[in-house]
Order: sequence, then C-alpha cells, then structure tokens
Amino acid sequence: MSKRRAIVYIDGFNLYFGLKASVMPDALSGTELGMTRRELKKRYPLTKRSYWLDIQKLATTIIRDADLETVKYFTARITGNHNKQLRQNAFLNAIQVYCPKLKIFEGRYLLRRVLCSKCRKYNDLFVCPSCQHANVHPEEKKSDVNIATQMLLDAYENRCDIAYLVSGDSDFVPPIKAIRSMNSPKVVAVAFPPKQGRSKELQESATFSFPIPTNMIKKSWLPDRIPKPDRTFITIPQEWQ
Repeated sequence: MSKRRAIVYIDGFNLYFGLKASVMPDALSGTELGMTRRELKKRYPLTKRSYWLDIQKLATTIIRDADLETVKYFTARITGNHNKQLRQNAFLNAIQVYCPKLKIFEGRYLLRRVLCSKCRKYNDLFVCPSCQHANVHPEEKKSDVNIATQMLLDAYENRCDIAYLVSGDSDFVPPIKAIRSMNSPKVVAVAFPPKQGRSKELQESATFSFPIPTNMIKKSWLPDRIPKPDRTFITIPQEWQ
C-alpha cells in the first residue's frame, strides 16, 4: 500500500514563542538565580541554537511514516528592531534555500494602538511622542487566516490524506472541524510546540494530537553555513551560535 500523503502547516510565531519559552533568558529571575544547573536545564532544555531550525526536517520527523508533500510555514516580517530583522531574514533565507519542499506564506506585522503606560495617552508609535516612553505592542496579521485557507483548500483539492498543524492556537478549531466533516474527510493532527500549552478544545477537534518533544527540536537544526546558488553562504547569526 502507498503511504499517506501529508502536508504540515506551521504557525511560525506560535512555534517561535514555544522555542523562546524553552531557551534560558539572558537575565534570570530572583527565584531562578537560586536554582541548580540541573534545575535550570530542566526548565530551559533548549539553547538559542534551536532558533536556527530546519523546518523541513522537523516536519518529516513529525509525520513519521507518511510521505511529505510539502511543508507550509506562516510568518510575518518583523519591524522596529534592526537586529531581530537581520536574524529573521537570515533564517527565512536559509530555510528557503535549504528546504526544497518548503513554502513560506507571509502575513503582516503591525503595531497595535496602545495606551502609554507612563503618561496614559494613546499613540501607535514605538516611542510615545508625549513622554518619550517606549511602547512596543506588535501584532501579527493574516497568518491565522492564511493557515486556515490553505488547510481548507488542500483538503478540498485532495492534496493530502493527513494534515499536521503545528500550533497551540484554538482559533483553528473551526477549520479543523470543517475539514473533518467534508464528504471525503481528512485526518487532522495537531502538534503542540514546546511550552505553548495544550488547548483542550483544539485536542478534541483534531483526529489526534501530541506535544513536540524538545529532543525533536535539537535533532532538527540547520547547518551553521548554507551554500547559496551564487556560491556565497548564509550563516547562522552570531547571537544564536
């Protein structure tokens, strides 16, 4: 019998924040300063190297014995922090070159209008024009809609037998239920990123679900240097080495 065809849909920001919660921060809290090295390693099992992630290899590991048709990665280009932009650009360029079955779908990254926590005036700028206090409240737009649209289209066009969603966002419950109730229903699995919680509603809507173990992340790192067609290289950002 032929293997089942699988498509993996990755909520890029949800996965990133799961990785970030698993990486030891530059500054520890007062409670954490009193922890042993073993205790800290248990709380933060990953290093910043894990941000340099081979998305296709991770997807291949997640689907196990199925055939990977494609992996769709959904994100948005960040704004407002030059160093973060450079790291993100390096990562997106790296996976585009290194992962032949990858497709990237970009939403938008916007600043939400907020009440300044210092002078209590509304503005939509990074720095409050009234008191010069920094107010950074970014929002990602369109990725959820893009993921739901691609999942529904692929199921309707019979492009896969099983869909794997990498996210912990319960907003995906409606499209999952729709796909599973089609005349030719598909299997929909949810893979929860590390430390992003396990939405009960999301678990119940899926055919099955499971957490992504951190050792799976550790085995899915990109090479430090990735050759480009023009014979130059994309290199892991120094902050992530």
